[in-house]
Amino acid sequence: MSQFIGKWKAVGNENLDELFKACGVDEEMRSKAKEGLIQPIQEINIKGDEYSIKTTVGHLSTEVCFKLGVTFPSSSMDGKKIMVTYNMNGDTLEEVQKYGDYEAVISRKVTGDELVSTITGQGKTATICYKRI
Repeated sequence: MSQFIGKWKAVGNENLDELFKACGVDEEMRSKAKEGLIQPIQEINIKGDEYSIKTTVGHLSTEVCFKLGVTFPSSSMDGKKIMVTYNMNGDTLEEVQKYGDYEAVISRKVTGDELVSTITGQGKTATICYKRI
């Protein structure tokens, strides 16, 4: 898990608009993502057996603190109340988000100074590539 520690800035994405559309993200947010105006920064830290991921997108910021394998209530960036579980699967950090009938899986993997998040939900898959900063 130590390879994830640090600050990461999004440098590109693939198929994000299709995923956002399928997940009901509003047109304004989708438009900003298409224009490259949304470049999330994620900061990942570990203290003992507790982990944190702070995500900043423009003026919006969220932080989740979690223990692996423990499901907890949280909120998505657009304010939805969700249940979240994180687990390590080999060298991949997997996050499962659930609300209602919806489920999304975010798989994060680090190779060198690059972190790739693969997001799957509503039958669509997208990737966001981050560089360590």
